[in-house]
Amino acid sequence: MSAVAPALAPLPPLIPPAQPVETIRGLLRREVAMVLKDAMPALTLVPVEKVYDHVMTDPILLEQAFRVLRAQPELFKDIITTPTRTMPQSDTDALWCGRTLAEGIALVVRACARRYFKQRLKAKKFAPLRQPDIGFWRALGVLVGLAEPPRPVARKPQPSAGDKLYAAMRDLLRYEWQVPLIPAYSNLSPQLVTSLGEKLLEYRDPLKVQLLSEQTTENALVDGKLPLLLSDAHRLMSAASDNINAEVLWNVCQKMRMAALFPGYDTAEMRKAVSLVAATSPAALKILMPVLGDDIRKFTLYLFTVYGTFGPARYRQVLGAQCQNWVVEGMAQRIAKEQPLAGTHEEMKRTIESWLDSTLETVTTDESQRGAMLDALDKVPDKGKGKGKA
Repeated sequence: MSAVAPALAPLPPLIPPAQPVETIRGLLRREVAMVLKDAMPALTLVPVEKVYDHVMTDPILLEQAFRVLRAQPELFKDIITTPTRTMPQSDTDALWCGRTLAEGIALVVRACARRYFKQRLKAKKFAPLRQPDIGFWRALGVLVGLAEPPRPVARKPQPSAGDKLYAAMRDLLRYEWQVPLIPAYSNLSPQLVTSLGEKLLEYRDPLKVQLLSEQTTENALVDGKLPLLLSDAHRLMSAASDNINAEVLWNVCQKMRMAALFPGYDTAEMRKAVSLVAATSPAALKILMPVLGDDIRKFTLYLFTVYGTFGPARYRQVLGAQCQNWVVEGMAQRIAKEQPLAGTHEEMKRTIESWLDSTLETVTTDESQRGAMLDALDKVPDKGKGKGKA
């Protein structure tokens, strides 16, 4: 007689529910809420029955929730499962509820956006409508029960600005990377969203989405033109050469309010900076542009932060006509080690400054060589002196 226990029969496949969307909502409010409450410190003091509403009204918390899902999928193994009771291998795998994870994510993103839009763009408050006047005899008849009171005048319900924006955006709200963009989306007009359509999904930077909400930008996009600050860095270049077009650079600086990022830069100083930055060596531009990406704002901000950090003389020495390739290559190496620039212009400027502080460490780790390199750099003749250049 064999002592080996018989193999257990596999569990039968899970039966999809009749109402998959309602099932997903129920799971989010109960099981998913319990997981998130334990996994997210920000929800520690929130009652579990209020976790869902707390997260769904705050894009920042929802973004954190998605990070938990991606970093610790095992926490959701009993909730997000296929009909055969296994974890899905991709967002497009069918789940036991009859929907895919991607469809569930879209449902959540839409719910958060709808709540945020309605809260951010509240309906206007209207004065009560004036009720119809009735004569003395009819009023008396109503009082004694011999006549019907007039029907009150009611205002027809109108969709709020938030409702209109959500209706225009609904089909474009699909991905978890859109969650941090929801506050910026709330500034867009339904007309612009409809006009852009799928092209809106090309804008993943909150600052770029914010730019879309400006009236001049909206008008240009509706007319089929690409606004300057939404262009790539090559828009800075002169058509007939590899040099920066000083007039285009000045326009970019004005639109970015660059002077506000550099306290003490009056119009004269900003003109001087634009003149010197526009004279950046094509060799330096070819080294820096590939590692900085193709965003005209980030590229311009990097060059101006270098100017502000180095000062006019050293900027001219390092990135001017007599380009010091060994320093520029060190700067490029430092950039390449980091994540792409992100955040507000102020945040990106601080990040660039931290990169520049450690640029020499990237070029060489030899402490004795570092001072010699700075000395050598200081001895590079300033080609602009004595020629009336800024």
